[in-house]
Amino acid sequence: MSVCGDMKVGQVYVCEHCGLELKVVKECDCESEHECSCSGMSCCSGELKLKS
Repeated sequence: MSVCGDMKVGQVYVCEHCGLELKVVKECDCESEHECSCSGMSCCSGELKLKS
């Protein structure tokens, strides 16, 4: 599952269903995953995948 703590600047994540693409322009600055309220990035009821 795509979570913000794993996303790096310049990476592009894509929805395999509708084709939506999101590019990371700023990384998460949470000190730990327990601070972050993001539980996962999803679109069209599926997770976003790192575009290769």
